[in-house]
Amino acid sequence: MSGVGRVAVLKDAMLSQWRSMGGMAAMFVGTILIAIYIQPYWDRPESRAFGEAGTTKAGFILIEFVLILLFTALIIWLARKGLQWIIKWAVLFILWISLAYALIPLASYAMDTPNEPFEFRAEAAIEGEFLLTEVDASAFMLVNDTHLMRMQDASALQAGGGVNTSWSWSIHTGGNGTVGDSYQYSAHPVRLLTQGEKMVYCDYVRWVELETSTGAELDSHDGNCEVGFRDEDNKWSVIDRYLTKLDPFKEHQSNHGWVFVMPEGYLGNEHLLATAPAEDRILLVAERWAGLIEVPQQQHAGEFGDVNVTVVWEMTPDAGDWFTAATWGESPYATSADGDERLLLVGSENGKVQGISWANGTLSVEEHFKFNEREAFDGPIRGLMLADDQGDGYIDVFVVDDDRLRMFSGWSLVERLNVAAPAGDGTVGMTIYTVDDPAWEKVGIDFGVLTTIEADGWHSGVISTPATQPAFIHQDSAGYWLAINWSHIFAMVFATALMAALTIRPEWYVVNTAGILTGAGVITIIGVSFVPTLIIIFMVVTAVYDWYAVYKSKHMLDLADTMIGLKLPILLVAPQSKGYSFLDEGDGAMTDMDAQTESSQMGGTGGGDAAVATDAGSASADSSLPAAPPPPAKSGGDALFMGLGDVIFPGMLVVSALTFLPDSDGYFGLSAPMFVALGTLVGGLVGYFTLMSYVAMGRPQAGLPLLNGGSILGYLVAGLLSVGTVALSFGITFF
Repeated sequence: MSGVGRVAVLKDAMLSQWRSMGGMAAMFVGTILIAIYIQPYWDRPESRAFGEAGTTKAGFILIEFVLILLFTALIIWLARKGLQWIIKWAVLFILWISLAYALIPLASYAMDTPNEPFEFRAEAAIEGEFLLTEVDASAFMLVNDTHLMRMQDASALQAGGGVNTSWSWSIHTGGNGTVGDSYQYSAHPVRLLTQGEKMVYCDYVRWVELETSTGAELDSHDGNCEVGFRDEDNKWSVIDRYLTKLDPFKEHQSNHGWVFVMPEGYLGNEHLLATAPAEDRILLVAERWAGLIEVPQQQHAGEFGDVNVTVVWEMTPDAGDWFTAATWGESPYATSADGDERLLLVGSENGKVQGISWANGTLSVEEHFKFNEREAFDGPIRGLMLADDQGDGYIDVFVVDDDRLRMFSGWSLVERLNVAAPAGDGTVGMTIYTVDDPAWEKVGIDFGVLTTIEADGWHSGVISTPATQPAFIHQDSAGYWLAINWSHIFAMVFATALMAALTIRPEWYVVNTAGILTGAGVITIIGVSFVPTLIIIFMVVTAVYDWYAVYKSKHMLDLADTMIGLKLPILLVAPQSKGYSFLDEGDGAMTDMDAQTESSQMGGTGGGDAAVATDAGSASADSSLPAAPPPPAKSGGDALFMGLGDVIFPGMLVVSALTFLPDSDGYFGLSAPMFVALGTLVGGLVGYFTLMSYVAMGRPQAGLPLLNGGSILGYLVAGLLSVGTVALSFGITFF
């Protein structure tokens, strides 16, 4: 037959089956569009199958593929043993869970009140340099040219207030404020070290101990001091690289036996943080060194500069990096409320954030901190805070990097806030003030007013309580709570009703409804769990497996027969005629068609339906290579079957592109991630219509090689056009 003749035959064959092919194309596109629609609901770390760190781990893709093989083998084994009832109820339960992933966000969009978005607004700034946030993050310290101030409860305009000055202490170094004898002030930087209920103030020319709650001056000493503290009986000063016990009888002199050399890398003029976690331990953080030193208990007999201070624990930045921010506060992982467990956070120029726990008198790296493994932040880190954002007793981690402010909650540090940081490139101080919300009084949840303090001004925003009133709130013995909304209840009731309908009357429209929603849910959960590169690898492997399972072992045809016989919605059904009923399909539809196809290839003739459907893919099959469309095999009309896997795998790549590609401008007014996602969908459609050209001509084909291949090609073309090689650069590791 000539090329023109073949095209004419193909055209006639496809036109004769336009209902089923067009209907299947609509379901293919519709399922993926629903997945795109619900993607924002699940695009958060706790929704990812293996957590945020698992998004780039190829080993987890291997686990997924092995699970597919085991599932397929188990279903076929149970079918051969005549245990179809186990298959039916097990698959229905899995589908019920999968339906929830689509129905919960859809119901939430329709029924829940959206939360007010977090937005910064400019506030009237109080003149002064931010020094530190206290362990109780509602209090913070400022210093200006004339006063040291302790501020509290920055409620901001949104809460109808401003900020309270707890106390103000004059930092003058001389004069009495009268005419001719005005106050004199140090022009040097001010450092504070917190020490329980006291703090020590240093400004290079004097050491002053203040009571934290009142600002009362408790003790003082004139002399050089960059950072100061006291042990039980003595006053100490750090100046440059030397730790010195201050002599109460000699204001500006020290005994060389009480002078100790600080660790290499520490410089007092690079100070970031100082606190005393214990009476005989001092924690210091500077730009090139952080560590815990032991307060000397006796003088040494060495020469000046010969004896080093005892270092209990230390940490230095990587080569080419330096520390830029630090904070000390309550730990999210504290096992008791006695205040003995604390957390040190240290951020760096290159975007690293280290978490170090203080417990039982020792410091250790906090194992829950995985930020650096996934390169979570763009440097530099400009601000850090540990605070309870809503007064519920659980500590959150706040991080300001180059241009974003982000908040992480819970033991697994789930990201709950990610907003543009106020403009600027300097250090950012932060404080939290909570305001009662009567609607959430049962679990003690308040509005949290977050205020940032930087050289360019003050800004505040409200971390709102959930806007939707829950149907009920479950709170466990540990105090963790879970709000159950009416939308959640409706979604699960609808999912249950759909499962009941599948059991009572599994007609094609019921199967398709369940299949489309199930497919959308699975697409989204897997798509937000793995970066595009891993999804592509997964698609290539499963396409090869699909080819083998359809053409060689043919066990996919057995699996399809089992699912069709049980009328389970792991496939989509596109009727060719109005009279079609899925209830009339027998148990051996796929293997019968395969046998007819083999017969026709040896010279036989016959008619049959136009598809094979599997959980990992599909093989499209007809009975012969006709010169015209085959007649229907049954009076009820024919249908096209496609396995959910044929939709899920292309859809996974669509959602993954939308989730993980960097946000930038694409083409046609779309963002780059959306442009690439739609390009991937178009590529999948090209693969679909190529597949249908074989189906129409009666030539059996495994579905995934063409569908996955088209989607991958669409992703590569759109990705390279929009973001370049970044489309494939995700730092893949095995585990």
